[in-house]
Amino acid sequence: MEKRDAYFDNAKLFLMILVVFGHFLQPFINDHAFYNDLYYFIFTFHMPAFILISGYFAKSGPKPVSKLVKKLLLPYIFFQLVYSGYYTLIGLQDSFSMELGTPQWSLWFLLSLFCWNLLLHLTRRFSVKQVVIGSVIVAVLVGYFPIFDRFLAMQRTLTFFPYFIVGYWLPKTSIEKVKQYPKKWLAPILFGGLFLFIQGNDLINKYWVFGSKPYQDYLNQPLLGGPQRLIFFAAGLIGITAFLLLVPKRRYFFSHWGKNTLTVYLLHGFLVKGLRALDFDIEINTLEVVLLFAASTLLTVLLSSKRFGSWVAKGKQALQPSL
Repeated sequence: MEKRDAYFDNAKLFLMILVVFGHFLQPFINDHAFYNDLYYFIFTFHMPAFILISGYFAKSGPKPVSKLVKKLLLPYIFFQLVYSGYYTLIGLQDSFSMELGTPQWSLWFLLSLFCWNLLLHLTRRFSVKQVVIGSVIVAVLVGYFPIFDRFLAMQRTLTFFPYFIVGYWLPKTSIEKVKQYPKKWLAPILFGGLFLFIQGNDLINKYWVFGSKPYQDYLNQPLLGGPQRLIFFAAGLIGITAFLLLVPKRRYFFSHWGKNTLTVYLLHGFLVKGLRALDFDIEINTLEVVLLFAASTLLTVLLSSKRFGSWVAKGKQALQPSL
């Protein structure tokens, strides 16, 4: 068995904490300008980084479709139905729906990951340069066509595909250089510049970073959507670079929690959405934001435990027929 790379386990753990924290923070971003800027700062790079890492670990080549169906598509269908029932139970939707085409909340990532791996079958015949440039062009153009929206997560899939393909083609030597790079002080500078960019952008809204809707749905000037998407693609790469520079490369007591981030991703929505359904009309202060981050860390650790991991594994096995 190939030994796990502690660097990537650490990276996935920290990114997952940011994912959970961002989802908990969202209802409070209008309470203070800093919370709003912090939210968009996190969303600028945390999912792009996850997607790039997913692409990096797809280096073994395009996987058989049957394997992708078992690993990604069947769990997507299962959780799509489970979440639909849960949202109905807690009052976030009127009735249970068998709709599979429009992903429930965060489940878009499973569906997109399935599609990105399928797209690898189509890109093998092209050069690295052609695929990267082509994916960026498609990501920019797709926003101009309303037909690409939340259905089958098409808009998001094509918008974020450049990060996946960059990770797929990223040489292992480049990652080693990042691990060993001595000037770690560059990371706070990059992060600081990125935060100032977010802070100074009064026009930003969540769909700038979600990539889930065509430009006409969230921009007053849809023609500017292409340049806007290019800017945020560049901003995402800057944030990813800064993040990867700061990730510790050694194995620590917390590293093994990074093995089960998909479990956290799939399950944390039950608590996040459950709390949102209660519709608390409260404002939070800086101390409570810190406590919210601590709670996000604890929840991530809990859901990363072997018990929850084995529960999800058994559920996936029950879903997987012999193909």
